[in-house]
Amino acid sequence: MIAVIIAILAVLISPMFFSKRLDVAGKSLAEELVRRGAHVVIVARDAKRSAATVEGLKALAKPSQKIFAVSADLMSKDAGDRALTNACELVGALPDYVFLCAGFSKPQLFIDASCDDLQQLWVKNRVSGTLTFVSSFLGYTSFAGYSPYAPGKYALRGLADSLRSELQLYGIKVHLYMPAGILSPGYENEQKTKPAITKKIEEGDTPIAPEKAAGLLIRGIERGEYQITNDLVTDLVRSVSRGPVPSNGPLDYVYGLIAAVGLPIWRRITDAQVRSARPEVYKQLEERGFFN
Repeated sequence: MIAVIIAILAVLISPMFFSKRLDVAGKSLAEELVRRGAHVVIVARDAKRSAATVEGLKALAKPSQKIFAVSADLMSKDAGDRALTNACELVGALPDYVFLCAGFSKPQLFIDASCDDLQQLWVKNRVSGTLTFVSSFLGYTSFAGYSPYAPGKYALRGLADSLRSELQLYGIKVHLYMPAGILSPGYENEQKTKPAITKKIEEGDTPIAPEKAAGLLIRGIERGEYQITNDLVTDLVRSVSRGPVPSNGPLDYVYGLIAAVGLPIWRRITDAQVRSARPEVYKQLEERGFFN
């Protein structure tokens, strides 16, 4: 039976940077893994919330499965180290899979807090493991409204690309999940403060349920895909934005041809939408006294 650590970073930096979208997806991922017979340890800051999640997971688990939660402030490296040690002790083994589900725009802080020590444990014990980072569609491309959020997602993709290469030295596999919209209370809250131009650009998007997002992530891992997506549009963008990392198969070449024609058109439309919003944005700034 495999052992899994799902690390959910739930640290409130500010309303702008915090999102429950990946938190909800992480919970759905845990539920799917429990259904598949895995031991699961959830690492998160909110002990009360984690305990409630564990009770829900135990209701899905067989008696032989180990389901635990470890409370830790993952903004602290020392706390992250202790959380990793505690998680391994609870399960009685090193994890086979680790899913890093960060919910705000600086996930690299989470990585700094725990991944180095995890890699050392795997290497020293000559154990092969799997790291799965959760980034976003906005780690491929971005647009008006996401300047506070997208840079961290780009940075996470760069980190994952580097580790995918480097950790082959030790037999450690790396996956990168790049989901588009996921339905959740956090997603609904985002709509309340999202700029009008951002809503205009996204008006044709259809977010998916967290359970479906979790299932697509697991399917991608089972297929051996490095960069995993959850919809066709993200696949099109991935095909021309992924760089020299492994493709997901021959279909990527078809995606690339479609994207070569379609994405420049989308970009021109998006740029025109942004420019057309200029008068309204200036009006709002004047009303707020920005130019005084």
